[in-house]
Amino acid sequence: MPSRFEASGDFVSRLEGPQRREAIPPEVVVSRMRLSEDDVVVDLGAGTGYFAFPIAGRVREVLALDIERKMLDLLRGRALANGVGNIDLLRSDMSALPVADSSADHVLAAFVYHEAEDPGTLLSECARVLRPSGRLTVVDFQKRETPMGPPVSERKTPGEVRSAAKGAFREESAHSEQVYYQLIFSKKHGR
Repeated sequence: MPSRFEASGDFVSRLEGPQRREAIPPEVVVSRMRLSEDDVVVDLGAGTGYFAFPIAGRVREVLALDIERKMLDLLRGRALANGVGNIDLLRSDMSALPVADSSADHVLAAFVYHEAEDPGTLLSECARVLRPSGRLTVVDFQKRETPMGPPVSERKTPGEVRSAAKGAFREESAHSEQVYYQLIFSKKHGR
């Protein structure tokens, strides 16, 4: 089983620090998602809000999901302190998302795909919650040594993600960076 990121020690500096912001600029990732102001976005493994905050400035609502209560508490405090009122927090794992069928325009699975015990279930849940025109963005670590991230043995290649997604999704675009890759899929009709 892959190791889950624990909210322990100085996790905020690990998740929000300048090294991560340089290697994985959240605004670049979010800009590629082509969001609109009416969108509802599900952010899986939202953590400290690294992607939730830049997304919130572009959309109607962000459903920020995380299994770690510490992460959600921190995210709640940061949202209140910054006057961000369109982020809703939900405690959940990725096997059964507490989101209604066909209610989201976009799902962001950033740095959580490699943690999924059953990637097929995760992708099925993403397809379930997405509207017929919905999109899924998977961002994860390259499967090679990088300055941050889990052990290489736990990482998934873009090809592995594509293969698992092909039943319910069609790839729209792919971006490959030094530390991470970003795949954007649209939901296949009738799924």
